[in-house]
Amino acid sequence: MKKMSKKANGVKQILMGIMLLACLVMAGCSHSNSDAKDFTDFEHIEAEYLQSIDNLNWPKGVTLPEKLEGEDTGASFQIGYGDTSASNLWEYYWMKEWLDTYNTDPKRAEKALEELEKAFDMPYMGADRCDDATRQYLRDNIDKAKSGDPSGFTECIKVNYAN
Repeated sequence: MKKMSKKANGVKQILMGIMLLACLVMAGCSHSNSDAKDFTDFEHIEAEYLQSIDNLNWPKGVTLPEKLEGEDTGASFQIGYGDTSASNLWEYYWMKEWLDTYNTDPKRAEKALEELEKAFDMPYMGADRCDDATRQYLRDNIDKAKSGDPSGFTECIKVNYAN
C-alpha cells in the first residue's frame, strides 16, 4: 500500500511539473506579440540620435555633438535608444541652464523649467522606456527648482552626467 502511495505521489509531482512547465511556456508565448522594441545597428541609432537632436529645442549657446559618442559601434541597440540618448542630453542641458541662470537671469531660468516640463510628454519618459520612479525623480527636482532649491538638479547632474 505504501508503495502505491509513493508511486501515486511521484506521478502527481510529475504531472504538476508538466502543468507548471506548460503554464510557463504559455505565459512566455502570450507576450511574444507585446510592444517589445526591435533591435538595430549603431548607424541607425546614430541617425535617430542626430534627428532627435535636430528636433529638440536647446538652450542658447549650447554646442551639440555631431555624432553619437561613447557607444560600441559593433553592438545592437534597441530602436529608440538614439532618441533616448538625445533626450537625456537635452534634459542635462536644460537643468544646467537653470542652474547657471536661476540667480542671475530669472527669464532664462523660467524658460529652462518650461522646457523640462515638456519631458513628461516626450517618448524617452514613456512607460516603455522609463519607470515611474525616474519620472517622479525629475518631477521632484523640477518642483525643488521652482522653489529656488538647486539641490535636485545638482545631485542629478553629479550622479548621472559627471565625467
